[in-house]
Amino acid sequence: MGVRINHNIAALNAWWNLTKTDSAVRKSLEKLSSGYRINRAGDDPAGLVISEKLRANIVGLDQAIKNSEDAISMVQTAEGALTEMNTLLNSVRALALHAANEGANDTEAIAADQAQVDSAVDSIDRIANTTKYAGKYLLNGAAGNSVDVKNTNRVTAASIGSNASTGFVSYNITTKASQALISFGNNTDSGGAWGVGDLTVNGTTVDLTTTYSADQIVSAIMATVSGVYAWTSTDASNDDHIFVRSVNYGSEVSLIVTGSAVSGNIAADTGQDVAGTIDGSSATGSGLTLIAATGTFKNMKITIAEAYNTTATNPSYDIYVTAGLLRFVLGANADSNEIATISISSMRANQLGTSTAGSQGLLAIKSGGTYDLDSNASTAVDIIDEAINDVSTQRATLGAFQKNTLESTIANLGVTRENIQSSESRIRDVDMAEEMVNFTRLQILQQAGTAMLAHANVAPQSILQLLG
Repeated sequence: MGVRINHNIAALNAWWNLTKTDSAVRKSLEKLSSGYRINRAGDDPAGLVISEKLRANIVGLDQAIKNSEDAISMVQTAEGALTEMNTLLNSVRALALHAANEGANDTEAIAADQAQVDSAVDSIDRIANTTKYAGKYLLNGAAGNSVDVKNTNRVTAASIGSNASTGFVSYNITTKASQALISFGNNTDSGGAWGVGDLTVNGTTVDLTTTYSADQIVSAIMATVSGVYAWTSTDASNDDHIFVRSVNYGSEVSLIVTGSAVSGNIAADTGQDVAGTIDGSSATGSGLTLIAATGTFKNMKITIAEAYNTTATNPSYDIYVTAGLLRFVLGANADSNEIATISISSMRANQLGTSTAGSQGLLAIKSGGTYDLDSNASTAVDIIDEAINDVSTQRATLGAFQKNTLESTIANLGVTRENIQSSESRIRDVDMAEEMVNFTRLQILQQAGTAMLAHANVAPQSILQLLG
């Protein structure tokens, strides 16, 4: 064999293998010390791409869970305020019941009850106007669906329930509302005397004589009976007829006229409710008010102006809704499927009990109001009952949102995050036992390589014997 000294090929070979082993040892040490199989893109380029996508998803899920927890805190803040409102309303109801017990109360006792009612109603209003979460008002209507009536000539009022979406809302009247209407006549010449001995309208007796004219009967009805309108008309045969019509519309309005002036001594009629559609979905009616039975705007109410009680057109731009002002991102990607919305109706005193009290709401039971304890304690109880129902319904809506949307979302996100983290771990994390086996092997190779390099460096020294 040849013997050379300028190039020690055996030593170079041993050095090169030792260098590779040393590099592998450093990488193995890095994996063992970091716990990651992939510490840089060069370790596994494809695995790094997949791992980073999974990590981004995990970060998004973590934030979605925090968002849901923040939403629960907001809901609990609102419900805490509503709970106090319920407590106040229950105390107000007890005061109204006490005041209604007129036989055992004097003026001073009722006045004392009224003072407490005024204070409680003011407290309810204050709670509604001041309850905030993260600087956002929750109960004064700012966090709820809002309705803007663009054409008051056709729509006198509009309100929506828990369901809504932002935009114009179309409506259509398929059956117009009607009032109860009765007519009767005595087949005498116009202006002649009526042979009327008795007349009762909706249970109210109209005091008449047998010499009354049609116009006098109408005047007597208008002066005696509330909630109706009466007039006369002459037919083609010059006979007088009297018409009596209810002021209000709808199936709950009835009109009964009895007496000798009526054919058969009795005439009766009932009004008809409006019917139609709201946003293309069916809507039932209550008088002049359309109520959506299904669809996006379920429970929305649209009150038609009396002059526009017609089936002639289908308006599309009379009502504009701004909906779902509280929006929560409950997913990792913030797309439309991962956004939940809820609205909180105004809980101000003038918005509670409005079906019974009208536009004043709960304010109507305060001192000087239409239904204060001194003037109408019984109706005040009805208004308070409706207000309690309004507040309880809003609490139930918030509770359902918390339980069925937020808490279930947190549970689902937790499971999803766990599974994705497991997938990311299998790609990114190092198997410590396997890597320790590899590290031990590399250590042995490193020690063996170092020894062999030493032997390879010693071998050329044998040439000195040839020179010697």
